[in-house]
Amino acid sequence: MRKGVLVLLFILGTLFGLVFKQINAQSLSDQILDAREKIKELETEIVQTQKELGKTEKEADTLSNTIKSLNLNQRKLETETEATKKRVYATGLSISLLVKQISEHTGNIDRRIMAIAAILRDIQVLGPDSPLEVLLSDSTFSGKLDNIYSLEKLEGKVNDAIIELRNERTKLSNNKTDLEGERDKLLVLKAQLIDQHNLVVTNKKSKESLLSATKNREANYKTLLERKIAQKLAFEAELHAFESKLRNADLSNIPAFGIGVLKWPVVDPQITQYFGNTDFARSNTLVYNGNGHNGIDLRASLGTPIKSAASGRVKGTGNTDLGCTGGSYGKWVLITHNNGLSSLYAHLSLIKVNVGEQVALGDLLGYSGSTGYVTGPHLHFSVYASDGVRIDTLTRADGSRSKCGEMPISPLNGYLNPLLYL
Repeated sequence: MRKGVLVLLFILGTLFGLVFKQINAQSLSDQILDAREKIKELETEIVQTQKELGKTEKEADTLSNTIKSLNLNQRKLETETEATKKRVYATGLSISLLVKQISEHTGNIDRRIMAIAAILRDIQVLGPDSPLEVLLSDSTFSGKLDNIYSLEKLEGKVNDAIIELRNERTKLSNNKTDLEGERDKLLVLKAQLIDQHNLVVTNKKSKESLLSATKNREANYKTLLERKIAQKLAFEAELHAFESKLRNADLSNIPAFGIGVLKWPVVDPQITQYFGNTDFARSNTLVYNGNGHNGIDLRASLGTPIKSAASGRVKGTGNTDLGCTGGSYGKWVLITHNNGLSSLYAHLSLIKVNVGEQVALGDLLGYSGSTGYVTGPHLHFSVYASDGVRIDTLTRADGSRSKCGEMPISPLNGYLNPLLYL
């Protein structure tokens, strides 16, 4: 009687424990679902803001439109930051849920295996040790067969239960891999959150700087823009004069043209200016001198992640704005790939790699921005024959050196049309 009461209490305690744990786990699952729903709402808001930015970019380059663009970028960045916070929160909940499930199921499995072992010990004590001993016992023949059948059936069920529980434990141990994946994801998200905060600060400073320089007057903005254009034209003329004197690059080691040799550095790529003699290049002959645009421009609002187009090594990074604000590439990264090509990513807001670092295809190099000469945030993407490109400072005809500092430089034939490889 006492043993039966204890067993009943054990069963009831286990049931109540399971119900409580299930409620607790369900609460975590509900919170994860709520967080994911909020993330979807924020993502929808980001898409809408991006559409508004796209419309603004097509409007006239005025102070009011530039301020409008900065405000939209600010809203987008703040929404992206909020979405990342929610992802951090949801990932933390997922980790908690996985840890809880692993712990609970492992404990349940251990307790059940111990209970099965106890049943087997009881069988050893109360009954014969083997079918042979049953046959040698004083029972009737039919009773002997029933005992053997019952014993074998019970042992079979116990063995099946043990196998089932062990399989469950194996599945749960696989969750540990998921757990590590979620923890790695959490580290990435936290780093992204820091970057997004820095981008928000950068955008605010850009707006404050613009308002200060123009005193919020369109006429002052027009003067500022004309000054930047003149600086850009002067720099491009110097660059072309310098590069036209360099020896031609050896093109024998570049890969055959083909789609997929390089991958797009942004998601959902939209080209805003092509390589070579585009309409813009033809209308700015002083800048391009008939050689055209030396890369392609891709639409990329402030804070867009910029990824490596192929594996390789970071040959150099820099910021031309330190010497000639608004006159050149701004913040840039140059990657030397393993296939005879090199690629440039310019006008970045943040650089996330260091010189000499090895990068894989799709690794984060930085975030798009509006450093250097730009009329709005975008990515300038150039492809070179690696044999020709080097990092140097422009030297003028009179021997003086450009204030823009070091940057990628190549003989004219070393510039390749990126679209031949994307």
